[in-house]
Amino acid sequence: MTAGNRDLTLGIDLGGTKMALAHIDAAGGIVDFMSMPRPATADAMDIIPAEAASSMLDPRVKAVGIGAAGLVKADEGVLVWGPNVEGREVRFREIFERELGLPTVVDNDANLSGLAETRIGAARGYRHVCMITLGTGIGGSWVINGQPYRGRAFAGEIGHMPVDVGGPRCTCGQRGCWETFASGRRLDQMSRDLVATRPDGLVAKLAKGTVPAGLHLTRAAMEGDPDALESLKEMAWWLGLGIAGLVAAFDPEVVVIGGGVSRAGDLFLDEARKAFGDALEGADHREPTPIVCAALGEDAGVIGAGLYAWERLL
Repeated sequence: MTAGNRDLTLGIDLGGTKMALAHIDAAGGIVDFMSMPRPATADAMDIIPAEAASSMLDPRVKAVGIGAAGLVKADEGVLVWGPNVEGREVRFREIFERELGLPTVVDNDANLSGLAETRIGAARGYRHVCMITLGTGIGGSWVINGQPYRGRAFAGEIGHMPVDVGGPRCTCGQRGCWETFASGRRLDQMSRDLVATRPDGLVAKLAKGTVPAGLHLTRAAMEGDPDALESLKEMAWWLGLGIAGLVAAFDPEVVVIGGGVSRAGDLFLDEARKAFGDALEGADHREPTPIVCAALGEDAGVIGAGLYAWERLL
């Protein structure tokens, strides 16, 4: 372990296929870090990495913060439902405090990513922040007056806002959810469609016989492939349309875009910014709302978990 006597928190970010754990100092810095696969299981209790967490503990660790995908009652420390869990709810706070003997807080993973970006990332200095995470689906979080906003408990499920009631079926069972038009899942489908219609195109060449994925389409667009650029432009239009609805409703000072789909940077976001400006009511009469890339990358969740433990418990 790293030398020193300063207090630390243990941040845990539970992803769909892997989990990250880190010692976090009071400034949000990562002191020690480890990542490991998370067993695929239908048993909710098996996703609790108590053994893994104990391997990261030392006397400097004073509290634990956990981020989990799904519907989390933060005040109770309970994951009520998650896309990676089948079965009963998971009482994370109760179990970790019993097993590790440390105070523990739990929140939705997107909320914690937004907290981290607000405190030390791309939204530092802003008090009203919307963060949009473009992963397999679309996650979201709000910081209002400098504090995470959860509504009654579950605010932030923005990927399931309907934007086209006649649109494709979403994994949630509804039709036309925002994430069916602007997400990693959609980008993967666009990549497969493009290879089917352009088998000799750049996306197909980058896939090299593997199943085409959004990463291949994004790389092709960054290399100037016109077909890939057109697909990326279409998805960016849907992203901008959804952002316009969120800004009209909540009027944040800044919108932060994170997640793997955002890796194309301004190539992707410039088109989204244009669509956003075209769709926002009274855009010419409002203060500008910057749309920026997240600064903390894949570390945002684990940093946010550690910072949340600092702010709530220490």
